[in-house]
Amino acid sequence: MYEIVNEVEFMIEREEMQEIVRRYKHPIALILGSHSALDAAAGARNYHLRRVTYTTPERANIYVQNPIVGNGKPIKDLPSHVRDDVIIRNDPKDIKKTDSWDQCLLVLDNYKDILKYTDEMRDLECIQIPNRAFSVYVGGEACKEIEEGFGVPIIGTRGLLKIENREEVEKNYYWYLQEAGIPHPEEFLFDVKSDQMGIRFKKTVERPLVLKVPHKSRRLERGFIFAANSNDMEEKVEDFIKTGMIDFKDLSVGRAEEYVPGVTANFNFFYSPIYAKQDWGDAERYLTRAKGISPERARMWLANEFMSIDERREATHDGVIRMAAELQLEVKWEKTPYPRTFEVTAHLPMSLRESLIRKIHPIADKFLEKTMEIDPPGMIGAYCIQTLITFKELTRGDPDFKWVKKVGHGLYDIPEGGTLFDHVPKVQDVATRHGGGTNTHMGIGSQYSNAKYICKMSMGDRIALEIVNARERKMLPEIVT
Repeated sequence: MYEIVNEVEFMIEREEMQEIVRRYKHPIALILGSHSALDAAAGARNYHLRRVTYTTPERANIYVQNPIVGNGKPIKDLPSHVRDDVIIRNDPKDIKKTDSWDQCLLVLDNYKDILKYTDEMRDLECIQIPNRAFSVYVGGEACKEIEEGFGVPIIGTRGLLKIENREEVEKNYYWYLQEAGIPHPEEFLFDVKSDQMGIRFKKTVERPLVLKVPHKSRRLERGFIFAANSNDMEEKVEDFIKTGMIDFKDLSVGRAEEYVPGVTANFNFFYSPIYAKQDWGDAERYLTRAKGISPERARMWLANEFMSIDERREATHDGVIRMAAELQLEVKWEKTPYPRTFEVTAHLPMSLRESLIRKIHPIADKFLEKTMEIDPPGMIGAYCIQTLITFKELTRGDPDFKWVKKVGHGLYDIPEGGTLFDHVPKVQDVATRHGGGTNTHMGIGSQYSNAKYICKMSMGDRIALEIVNARERKMLPEIVT
């Protein structure tokens, strides 16, 4: 099913990166200019860290015209701060740490060019803040370039970035979800027809389905085909091939899942190895007693911080569903310049019904523990659990019944012996780095993280805080790979 990329021949060892940061006195945040770079830079600025943002000529204006400057206090004269704080360079050799600057914009011909300058980045005492653009534009296939050639410490887990590359690695995030026993949309297997005209399901499915295949033109994204059942899906796939909307060869790495009707919610977490070594007092002792776990495991759960929630807005889907239903059925989108897509375009902040938060923490803790077991040191820093939260009838034979019972459904209005309906989060994606949706909390923080820290705390802020805490406690080696 997968076009597996060969295992890396040489993985940069964590111990090597740890030895490098032991020599750092004034670490600099290194950020690829795309995705969530503004949030990362703003967080670094707020915690008085210098930052180097590397980008390309096509995207440089984003950072030129949206400068992240100052020292955290209100700015009254923006031009003077930009003049004093910002330098723009084309050659890393021209960045002098002894010069007076806070924000450096490094404009490269190509994002991958940063691989030529890892020595210079280490000399500057840089720590890379990973985002999806970093994984894709620098990492390449299965993030091999990051694992083999990017010799700069990363605040995060180098070896887990590739699990988002679903079609390139067998042990992708679906595999981790399965291994951890985390609810996710059920997969239905199919064979690709030898006549190159479609698929045939191994068994009939009388449920709504979605087929996820690589997007024909945007190869790093996925396209989606929705159908009422397996027969409907087989017909639609054949039509899509005939009209050229999908490529036949991509079916071999496609995934057919149940369509889960529910609310899309992306939960942003941050795991702090520093906090996991601290005494949490009664909170730690309660978890030890109530859950029957070790103090070390209790600290790990407490250090696995729930930061924020966001949701996506997608083109062209969001525009299509604003049309009257009868028009949606009549329009032949293939005859227009606007394809039916789910292209991530914007994000919105969210809050969750408070009683449901109890179902999210166990998912994040299970994922964290499984990564520690399979790929030590496991998840470090920022990551995102992307869910569909549905509402369904649960019976004792339903796998989700066990899950809900495990976390304690807490529904008190069900008669004895009555049918149980409850919310069930289904994980549809995991992002093992700074999530793009956290941009919606840039500058204002999230209600959940703000309440904990009594200040504005976006994910960019939290990443910077971890670097500062690690530097002050001489624990930088604990947070990098």
